[in-house]
Amino acid sequence: MAVVAIVPAWMLADGEYVGLGVGEQVTTGLALAVTGTSASASAEPADPPGLRQAGEQPGFTTARGRVECPHDGDGVRAGTVLCAGTWAVVPFAATPLRPGEDVVVSGWLTAEPYLWAADGVLARAVPAGRADWRVARVSCVVDGADPAEIGRLPDEATVDPDAAYLLELVPAD
Repeated sequence: MAVVAIVPAWMLADGEYVGLGVGEQVTTGLALAVTGTSASASAEPADPPGLRQAGEQPGFTTARGRVECPHDGDGVRAGTVLCAGTWAVVPFAATPLRPGEDVVVSGWLTAEPYLWAADGVLARAVPAGRADWRVARVSCVVDGADPAEIGRLPDEATVDPDAAYLLELVPAD
């Protein structure tokens, strides 16, 4: 399944994903800037665990799954993860979620290089949270306008601090 993930301008200014372009491969995890939460019992019973994205708001995602607080092999707590079908997503900017709770959350899906760093505690505890992706499309949104395709993410010197950058990611072959 393809997903659209946001790369915030500040992340580019920090040097992450700089110059990443269409056709290139990236290994990363995902996070969700949660704007709404409900118990999964209130969701449609036919909705399986997983992620859904609305085309009219690129990057806006609804995830249904179970909240887990995994530990790495050394017993170190790795944080909070929403296990949504085959997806493992870090929920952030949310009201506290209880381990074991089944929830439906909505918010902005973000490519997350820091929490899912290859040598980090979260990647060791939940290896499925990091995936290999191929970039299918790169676009930029400024001042609420429609996304404009740009082909490649800018570097630190040319990033627009007021823009949102979007990566359409497909599983790498």
